[in-house]
Amino acid sequence: MGIANGMKKVNLTLLLCFFIAAAFSQALFNNNGADIYIKDGGFMIIKTNSLHNNVSGGAGKIDNQGTIVVEGNVINDAPISGNGDTIKLQGDWINDNAYTGSSSWVDMYGGNQMITGTAVTTFDNLNLGGGAVVKQQTIDAITAGQLQLNDAELATDANEMLVSNTALTAITRNNGFASSLGAGKLSRATNISATYLFPVGSPSYNNGPSIYRPIEMTPVAAAANIYGACLVKGDATNDGYDVNTLDDVLCKVNPNFYHRLYHNTGSDATALAMFYDPATDGDWTDQGHWKGGMWSYIAPATAGTGNGFSSVSVASVSDFNPEPFALARKKFTVNAGPDVTITEGQSTIIHTATGASGATTIAWAPTTALSCDNCANPTASPLATTRYVVTVTDPAGCKSSDSLLVTVTDGILLVPTGFSPNNDGENDLFRVLNKNLGKFDLQVFNRWGELVYETSDPTEGWDGTYKNMKQEVGVYVWQCTYVLAGDPVTKFAKGNVTLIR
Repeated sequence: MGIANGMKKVNLTLLLCFFIAAAFSQALFNNNGADIYIKDGGFMIIKTNSLHNNVSGGAGKIDNQGTIVVEGNVINDAPISGNGDTIKLQGDWINDNAYTGSSSWVDMYGGNQMITGTAVTTFDNLNLGGGAVVKQQTIDAITAGQLQLNDAELATDANEMLVSNTALTAITRNNGFASSLGAGKLSRATNISATYLFPVGSPSYNNGPSIYRPIEMTPVAAAANIYGACLVKGDATNDGYDVNTLDDVLCKVNPNFYHRLYHNTGSDATALAMFYDPATDGDWTDQGHWKGGMWSYIAPATAGTGNGFSSVSVASVSDFNPEPFALARKKFTVNAGPDVTITEGQSTIIHTATGASGATTIAWAPTTALSCDNCANPTASPLATTRYVVTVTDPAGCKSSDSLLVTVTDGILLVPTGFSPNNDGENDLFRVLNKNLGKFDLQVFNRWGELVYETSDPTEGWDGTYKNMKQEVGVYVWQCTYVLAGDPVTKFAKGNVTLIR
């Protein structure tokens, strides 16, 4: 029953053949060397069991130009070829010989299925149906036309799925992705300078629930190249790539996942976009490459979005050896500004600049006499000389610090020793420099003791005239009675000032 023997040619033309499974374990349709032709429009349906194209009875083959539906496995020990045909199967694809197709489809529409055997299959078009299921490779495979992932996980394991079709649309998906273990990868052939998607995720059956984080590569030249990618979930340290071993540029590397990226064929560099979910992965601004026993900064990166994620892109990557790449953040600098000097009771605003990207947290120490201890520009009003240290933390936990010294003088009146009232906009007035004066009275005398200027307003100053006449160049005497804000003691100071023209 259901066995084709010898060299007999069997033509199935517009014929619907049902092979009903019997209660035995061998394939229901077992071709022992016959040449079987299924013409255009012909159907062969093998219910609840397998098709075995067996070479043991002779050099048989199956030439399919119609549709073969197999509710079990397809076991190919002899050549299968096709033209415009479809092979639909619910079981495993077990290929031990040659399979060739032209405009052909292999439709794996069952649940969890395997692509296995001893011979590498070159699918013309491969459709992975059945919903959110796993199609697992135990051997390398090639797709020369369309790879339709749909919602399935293509588990390459330690093997390669090469999509040799260079069209950008050669891979399609809904929620499907390719996962890999070890040196396994999803590879794509390219021949144009355009963006190729690598829809990679972590295995659902290894290291917990899978995560999907794709890669995009944009070759810089329209030449023949083959690039590959896989996603590794978890801390790269576990695989020997210590995320705490960094070059002088990087501050942090993503501990949640990393990618292994490959350049199998060709010599052209490629732009590289990596994707992440800030809510679960953290916020990243750069890319790192494991090189020389450490994670190394690649190049200036650009932030963006795509494929439902945030992204970090670099313009050119030419070195793919070794393979680990990861999201990262650079170190940043903080500048608390120059040291300042104030008098007792005086205040100063600190102006902090930071190169950190994204939302940051700021902490000042000590917090004494600051208007706020978590803002960038606090007002400082210390009563004694104080060194303030500011520490900025970025969204990835990177930290950078700087400090400034606020020197508090003991009630000294800050008075210049000279001025030049020549209307050049610099030092045109003689006046005190304190900003915290309460009561105030300033007098200026010439060398004959004559009072030439007086004011009770600390914001005003002498312009070098007396009775609307410019005064002579020389030394003048000043005296001042003043009270500092917050200090009830009246103080007195005097000195000389030189008028220069």
